[in-house]
Amino acid sequence: MPTAVQDLIEPGYTPARKHLHWLSALIILWATFSGFGVALLAPEHPVRVWVETLNPQLTSLFIPFFLVRLWLYLRDTRAGRQPMHNKPATMVHGLLYLVIFGVLITGVLMMTHPVTMLWVMTFPQLIHTSTVLASIHELHHVLCALLALLVALHLGAVALHAIRGQSVLHRMR
Repeated sequence: MPTAVQDLIEPGYTPARKHLHWLSALIILWATFSGFGVALLAPEHPVRVWVETLNPQLTSLFIPFFLVRLWLYLRDTRAGRQPMHNKPATMVHGLLYLVIFGVLITGVLMMTHPVTMLWVMTFPQLIHTSTVLASIHELHHVLCALLALLVALHLGAVALHAIRGQSVLHRMR
């Protein structure tokens, strides 16, 4: 089916949503691979220290972009511009947004010390109770693992569509 006709039947994503999708993909893939990767290193290893310093800054800077992306997704879903014919895909996408939101919030809440963003601004530690911090830390790791699973499922679905000759990547170009 020609792309112009397909866009009338199944509206594409706005340029803002496309750019935010790829920004999200880069940050989420980096944070996932680097976060799980450095867990294999000793806590004092220089690479682990660097990643554990960089990732909270990077993902904190990502929060406003994610919130805009979430708002655009919810706006398009309510306005009927979001394709709803594929219920499993719609459910997985909704779950992805929810889990990403949870990962970002628990990441902020589990900080055990103030974090200085790009040597400019310092965010304070919000929670000081060690048992609460431990619970949030554990929840964060569970959500990160769930996010990694959902991302793998998402990438698998994209690959499966491509193998079947029904690529969905044209929506994100």
